[in-house]
Amino acid sequence: MSEQLKSSARLVAAASLAAIVLALQACGGGGSDAPPEPVKPTTYDLQAAMTQYYTKANTWSLSGTVSGGGLPAGTPVSMVLTTAPMTGMGTHPVSGRLSSHMSQSMTLNFLGTSHSSTYESFFDAGTVQSEGQASLADDSCEASVTKGRLSKTAKVGDTGPNGSGIEYLSCKAGSGAEANYVDTWAVKQDGARVLLCLERSAKVVATGFTRTGSQCHQLNADSSLGSYVSFSEKLEDTSFELKTP
Repeated sequence: MSEQLKSSARLVAAASLAAIVLALQACGGGGSDAPPEPVKPTTYDLQAAMTQYYTKANTWSLSGTVSGGGLPAGTPVSMVLTTAPMTGMGTHPVSGRLSSHMSQSMTLNFLGTSHSSTYESFFDAGTVQSEGQASLADDSCEASVTKGRLSKTAKVGDTGPNGSGIEYLSCKAGSGAEANYVDTWAVKQDGARVLLCLERSAKVVATGFTRTGSQCHQLNADSSLGSYVSFSEKLEDTSFELKTP
């Protein structure tokens, strides 16, 4: 009988301990809190961001330096980048494709001189992918060959394809290729800012030299474009580094 009592007492003690443990877990006691839910990373709709770029009037003023081309190293330079929507559809002069279009202007100022270029940029309104651009005044044209894909749920650190194509020798129909380019996008953290960077690598057919460029735009939390922009480009004998204040 005494052994049965001892066994019963042990069972009661074990049951009581189990009840206490369960009660502590239920109320968060016992000095151990449940782990917090992980914070979901902010996502960005890159298609919405680029739709703003293509279809809204925007102006950014940048400053920085230009090097090479016989200029003193670190020569101060400023640039005004302007985009403006255009109505209707436009026809690319080389590819002949019909697509939505907009105007993009760049004005560079350095050493007391000013250099301006205006391009008609063509894009697919459905996918917000570039179809190419043309400046008849400069006889400078390019056209896409393959399309990329802009993510609608991009996070910092994500990258992706943004198409590829040809930079032509001229804007005449049937023109040969000066360079073949590949475009990519990347979402980057820059201090407190998040940037959408559009990057290009273009290999020159005649020499094999690779030109590189990057245009980064601040992404707001709602995927709209912010006021900050940076621009860099490395050509055969000249390089640029500019950004907004």
